[in-house]
Amino acid sequence: MDLTLLIWYFFCYSILGYIVEIVYCSIGQGSLVNRGFLHGPYLPIYGFGALLVIFVFAGISNNPLVLFFIAVIGTSILEYATGYLAETLFSIRLWDYSSVRFNLKGRVCLLNSTLFGLLSLFVVYVVHPHVSAIFEYVSPSVLEHGAKVIIILLSVDTTSSVLGMSAFQRQLADFREKRREIESRLKVLREFRENKMLEGLRVKLDTELDELRMRLSLSAKRILHAFPSLTSSNEEKRLLLETLRKTIRETALHRKLHDNKHRSEKRDD
Repeated sequence: MDLTLLIWYFFCYSILGYIVEIVYCSIGQGSLVNRGFLHGPYLPIYGFGALLVIFVFAGISNNPLVLFFIAVIGTSILEYATGYLAETLFSIRLWDYSSVRFNLKGRVCLLNSTLFGLLSLFVVYVVHPHVSAIFEYVSPSVLEHGAKVIIILLSVDTTSSVLGMSAFQRQLADFREKRREIESRLKVLREFRENKMLEGLRVKLDTELDELRMRLSLSAKRILHAFPSLTSSNEEKRLLLETLRKTIRETALHRKLHDNKHRSEKRDD
C-alpha cells in the first residue's frame, strides 16, 4: 500500500471519527460538544483504528461476524493503550468509563467496544469502497503534496496540544501549591480573635483564591469541554477538576443570565 494513500486515509478517517464522536456525544449531552485532544477537527485514534480495521483485520477474515469480533478486540486494545499512555504522560484520564457497566479499569467498556465493532463493519463494507474510489480520480502529485501538508499540520497541532496539556498540568500544580499556602494562612488567621484588620486580610486571601481558580478555569475550559469525563487517580487533583467544572458552569450560567437581561433591557428601550 502506498504510504501517501495511507496518510490520506488516516486523515480522512480521523475527520470522520471526529464527526461521529461529536454527533454521538452531543446527542448524549443534549448540547454541541467539541471533542478531541488536538485543536483541529480530527481524532487520530479513529484514523489509526480505521487503518487497522481496513488493512489488517479485514485481511484476516472476510466474514462479517468474525471481523466484528476481531474489530471489537482490536479497537478496545487501541483505546485502552491510548488511555494508558495519556495517564502515564499527563497523570490524568481523558475519558473514564468507571460508571459504565462491564468496563476495564475505566479505559474501555463493552458498550463502546461493541459500537466500535459495528462502526468497523460500516467502514469496511460501506464507507471505504467509496473513499478509495474517490482517490483514484486524484492525481499522484496532488496526493503527494497534500500528504506533506497533512504531516506538517498534524505535527504542529500535536506539538502545540502536548505543550498545552503540559502547561495545564503545571497550572494545576501551581494552583494546588498556592491554594495550600493560602488555606494555611487562613487557618492561622482563624486562631486569632476577630478584628477588622484580620477580617480584611481573610477577605483578601479568599478573593485571591477565587481569582486563581477563575484564571485556571479559563485555561481548562477547552480541555474540560472536549473531555467531559476527564479525571485523575489523584484525589486532590480529581476534586480540583470537579471544582473547575463547577466554576465553568457557574460562569457560563452567569453570562447567560447577564446576556438575557441585556437583551431584555434593549427590547424595553
